[in-house]
Amino acid sequence: MLAKERQSVILEMLQEKNIIRITDIVRQFDVSNETARRDLEAMQDQKLVKRIYGGAILLTPRFDEPRYPSRIALSYKEKAAIGQAAAALVHEGDTVYLDTGTTMLKVAENLKYMNNLVVVTNSLPIINELANSNVNVYVLGGRLNPDELCMCGKITVDASRKFFVDKAFLSAGGVTLTNGVTDYGEDDTSHRSIMLEQAEKVILAADNRKFGVNSFYFVCDLDKIDIVISDSRLSKEYIDKLRERKIDVILAEIDTDNNE
Repeated sequence: MLAKERQSVILEMLQEKNIIRITDIVRQFDVSNETARRDLEAMQDQKLVKRIYGGAILLTPRFDEPRYPSRIALSYKEKAAIGQAAAALVHEGDTVYLDTGTTMLKVAENLKYMNNLVVVTNSLPIINELANSNVNVYVLGGRLNPDELCMCGKITVDASRKFFVDKAFLSAGGVTLTNGVTDYGEDDTSHRSIMLEQAEKVILAADNRKFGVNSFYFVCDLDKIDIVISDSRLSKEYIDKLRERKIDVILAEIDTDNNE
């Protein structure tokens, strides 16, 4: 298992218990004490954890999402699988809105080799990813949010009103059956609501750990969603409940190859 994949699992363990010991990591991954320490030190450098004697504690409160660069390693395999499954729904000639977030970046990575494709986005990493491709990119400008690496604010909202797309891909900080789709802040919510209304089809792409969690700020109800793409670890309860609501559910198979 690669270090970033191992650290992703460690972070998920921390989100459940808020504390982890070196011995827990050694036992879980069959690695040396030194490897476990290096993992925790790398995660501390990313401001995800605080090192304590013999282990680490979760630094970031559950309602406050880590900065964009720190999230890339989180649920890495799940996001890679979801990105591939999401891109498979896009066809040449489509117009597509890509939301912000690290899962959306994985979608963009799988779209960059397509021709005759239009992508609308306010995500700086996605803009950079598609800059040297054949994809026609339209940028929703505005004020730069340095934590999320996206444009936001009134200019972004005004720009979003000019675009109508075939497919809108939406990310999430949390998804529940009662409260729908939520995220960590209001900055990038208003323009998303407009893009969802102006899309022929809305596709939510979120890994399994987002389900059953309410984040800070409401984005939309589940009745706005046509398709949910998650990974094969999504609980059967959510799969069944989403399908009962006439939402198509696509489960991406996770690569289980543990070789370095």
